[in-house]
Amino acid sequence: MFLAARQAQDIVEEIGAIVKQNINMMDEQGVIIASTDKKRVGSFHEAAKRIIDEELSELYVTADAAKKAVPPMRAGINLPIEYQHHIVGVIGVTGAYEQVIGFGQIVKKMTEILIREREREDEKRLDLRVISRFLEDWVLGAGILRPTLLEERGRQLGIDITRPRRVMVVSMDDVEDYIDSLPGQELIENIENAVLEIIHRIPASLVLRNAARQILLLPEEDDDKLMALAKDLRKMVHERFGQSLRVGIDGLSRNMHEAYGQADRAWRIAANKEDKIVLFSRLDLGMFLQEISTQTKFDYLHKIFHAYTVEERKPVMEVLRAYFEADGSLTKASEMLFIHKNTLQYKLHRIAQLTGYDIRKPREAAVFAMALMFFDETQRGKDVGIEK
Repeated sequence: MFLAARQAQDIVEEIGAIVKQNINMMDEQGVIIASTDKKRVGSFHEAAKRIIDEELSELYVTADAAKKAVPPMRAGINLPIEYQHHIVGVIGVTGAYEQVIGFGQIVKKMTEILIREREREDEKRLDLRVISRFLEDWVLGAGILRPTLLEERGRQLGIDITRPRRVMVVSMDDVEDYIDSLPGQELIENIENAVLEIIHRIPASLVLRNAARQILLLPEEDDDKLMALAKDLRKMVHERFGQSLRVGIDGLSRNMHEAYGQADRAWRIAANKEDKIVLFSRLDLGMFLQEISTQTKFDYLHKIFHAYTVEERKPVMEVLRAYFEADGSLTKASEMLFIHKNTLQYKLHRIAQLTGYDIRKPREAAVFAMALMFFDETQRGKDVGIEK
């Protein structure tokens, strides 16, 4: 029997509940693989073996014949299960002749229909796995080095990878708090199915599930339309499930792997945004820096200002802040600091000596610009306990 035992058991229980009789299902060897009387599973069924060997259309076992069988059977009708014009098993309905002969053929047809449905479901799941594997290769990068082969694989699956698309990464916010429990997994699945209902209404859209997130591959649209879609999804999830949806949207890259990277980064940054939606194309440097850990920021500050104590860094930062706010004008910066221009020059020269970087050089000024942002963030956090 090509059916797994669990599938066969589901079928006999489903039919048994309808006809109110004991049901057995036997495989090609005449062995009971499923039964409403689970004690019989694994037993040999002589009548089933005869039907298979002799290709009988039916076989009723009388009460007397049932007692003489080895091992003993029960009186009832036994009918072949046919799939693609072959007998693949036998279905048996226990009961007196007058009880079962009338609906025996109905039970047989019901069984064959359910088997075909299970087969179609299996094929559908297999197709989804094939498509999912292809999308992983395409989006996550495993197939990026073989574009010709990737394009051909997509064509066989009915997916045109040359078509311009946008990428959106969505998940329940704080999804990490839910993935380790059964109720949490069910909630995540229900939300994902609700998102699928909406996305599948968009022609040519594709969805890849990745680590409790969904990667949505959508036909090319402008940022405003994608933002509108993201807001609709968030509203739906909030109204139906009382949960917040986090969304990251790409920056309109023609490279699928790069577009996913952009959407993924936007999704991570969205965790710290009030509306939980971030467009990569509208990110600024400050948002990117939110991805960097507090410890890394402290490490960076220590590396640049290792020659200064923690207390000495604050006045240095005020000098740097004035220089940037004055757009590099020593006159304006010295006025802001209420010091002489020459004093400011001395301070900048001293900072260059102790750090190895000169703020008056454009390439090295970026080092101090980032350090200043890190310093301000760490001061706001008051998290000096891990300072080096």
